[in-house]
Amino acid sequence: MSREVSPLSESIVVLLDPNAKTSTEAYTQVLQKHCISCHGTVTPDQCDSSNPLKPSVLYEGVSCEACHGGASQWIDDHLNESWIGPSRFLAATGMRDTESIVGRAKNCVRCHVGSRSEDGLVRDMNHDLIAAGHPALRFDLLIYNENLPHHWSSDSEVEENFSASAIRLRKVSRATNLSAAAALSSARASDHLRDVSIPWPELSDYDCFACHQSLTMSRYDVPLMNQVKTMLRVSDGLPIWNTWHSTDQLNLRDSISYLEILSPHRSDPRKVASIGNRIAARYQKLASKIATEAAPDTKTELNRLLALLQKNELQDWHAAAVNLLTLDAIIRDLPDQQRTVLAADVAQLESMLRFDSGDRSSKPPKHSPGGFDPQEYRARVIDILTSRLNPATKAP
Repeated sequence: MSREVSPLSESIVVLLDPNAKTSTEAYTQVLQKHCISCHGTVTPDQCDSSNPLKPSVLYEGVSCEACHGGASQWIDDHLNESWIGPSRFLAATGMRDTESIVGRAKNCVRCHVGSRSEDGLVRDMNHDLIAAGHPALRFDLLIYNENLPHHWSSDSEVEENFSASAIRLRKVSRATNLSAAAALSSARASDHLRDVSIPWPELSDYDCFACHQSLTMSRYDVPLMNQVKTMLRVSDGLPIWNTWHSTDQLNLRDSISYLEILSPHRSDPRKVASIGNRIAARYQKLASKIATEAAPDTKTELNRLLALLQKNELQDWHAAAVNLLTLDAIIRDLPDQQRTVLAADVAQLESMLRFDSGDRSSKPPKHSPGGFDPQEYRARVIDILTSRLNPATKAP
């Protein structure tokens, strides 16, 4: 098999198995075990390393069926005029729901958050893959839907529903993300109980920056005990569970039992398997509820966002990034003139979050990339909301 791949892809594969550098067999086995379940359109048999990997699997990549489902059951029927309505997406037809907001989000998170059982495939972008160089998965339906090559009618009722409210779309995305992440945590725990070779606890379930930070004596800096903590913080010395997905959604401080179960030092796979499924069901139900509600009011959302920022500090990069996504969604729903006024401000906030923005502080990061100051970001957002929009007195 030809090895015409990008340098980054080859580097990841070789780091996962050094033998892959010289052995085509070892190389393809890594692809079958870790990669093609998301980067291809495959069956469980094709991911079995005891079976040969056909070059066509790699050449075809992510095809139509990856999102729309295996077409063997509906390829003929979907050409008929009678092929309309929700009945097309029943499990028996094999066609996936890409028309509802929740349906499209659930389709995406199978790979862009991960799963260990959907379609009989393991789609688990775990800590081994991150350590080998694979980017962490931080899915956002609004951004990904825009980036997807448009192969639909933009003025259709389906797409008008998607574009009606960026706030609603992003809220559905966030809830669906957390549901998928919790289900994945549960599946990892259950699979570990069956096979101890599957790592536990899985480090990709926790905040990367809690461990990957400066620990040299010259830059030693312990957070003060009276420092305001994010509601998701277990303690100053432990990483946060599924930070990107749970920030601003899951108030773990309201449930000490959740804190204890999801903390890595007390992590019991049996308990995580159970609680993960409960969280998944809770937030999938929330996603479905939000999707059917009226578009949120921008003034109400701006006032809510400002009140939260004035009351609570932003503790880390994840909290700031999620805050920016929330603000961005609200701004997208504003009238054109007000959206234009805020465009430069949003661009400035985004630049503050970029990993290559450079060090602006002599202090080491506690739960963030180097140089990022969450309080500097927070102050800037509060200034924008009060001086530019003044939502307390002026409707957007």
